[in-house]
Amino acid sequence: MGDQEVIKCINDNLNGKQSEVLNLSHREIAILPSDIQKLGHLKRLLLNDNKLLMPPQELVNLSNLEELTLDSNQLTMLPSGIGQLHLLSYLSASHNPLGVIPSEIGDLHNLKQLWLSDTQLVSLPQEIGLLKHLEKLGLRNNELSFLPDEISHLHTLQWLTLADNRLQDLPKPFGKLNNLVYLNMDGNIFESIPLCLTDLDSLISLSMRNNKIKDLDDDMILGLSRLTKLDLRENALVDRPEHWKGLDYILIGDIALDSSISSTTSLSLQELSQLHNGLDTDSESASDTEDLTENEGQNNGDVAEHGN
Repeated sequence: MGDQEVIKCINDNLNGKQSEVLNLSHREIAILPSDIQKLGHLKRLLLNDNKLLMPPQELVNLSNLEELTLDSNQLTMLPSGIGQLHLLSYLSASHNPLGVIPSEIGDLHNLKQLWLSDTQLVSLPQEIGLLKHLEKLGLRNNELSFLPDEISHLHTLQWLTLADNRLQDLPKPFGKLNNLVYLNMDGNIFESIPLCLTDLDSLISLSMRNNKIKDLDDDMILGLSRLTKLDLRENALVDRPEHWKGLDYILIGDIALDSSISSTTSLSLQELSQLHNGLDTDSESASDTEDLTENEGQNNGDVAEHGN
């Protein structure tokens, strides 16, 4: 789409019923016209799957914007002044070579969902802890080797994926995330389940597939009081703990589970040994693993594009 066509879309929005949604995804846009700043009434702006190298600073003049999606472009930075978008509740910029997240991200006090998967991040700014209303955070496929202590300030966080990074430990205050329900740390280099997870009173689903975990402690499993789903496939486990109390789903690909578990522990569980049952461990569509792996398409631009 050429510049004139983009400008026409903007003008049509201005001169028509002034829709609160503007979808400019999949248009091969390399430069966004500065005229975009005229759309002060916009609440949702979708710019996924284009060729943007740098979003115009004028975006920050869209003071009513609640949702901004920038997935699958060529962005090396987020819009300068993005912290001025005080009403923003949804920001997705996955699949861009960002490298860093500006400290002003902490000014987005109404942000509820932040998706930054596959953005070449090596660290997170301390200001991430200022996102007091954040509920979902996607950081899959980055180069994070540590997390700032301030991540523990995200007391409303319910859903967090840190899959495919370089983490081998978590900050001790991580256990203060009392509302965290779903945690995915697949594809890291953990050698054990971090002790701080036992403080996560709301944690129901924990996935640590493809790490370097060798041992599981009974007290650790029992300490995860509300946990019902646990995925430890593709680790180096040589034994299993005796107590799986409360777990509905256990996925361990390199241990032979058998029916003796439920009879000896008097527990109610579904034993799922992917390797020994010959199931496809790479499939996230199997009914018995859907809840555990949870489709991260929520940060996919195609899902977001339900506007006109």
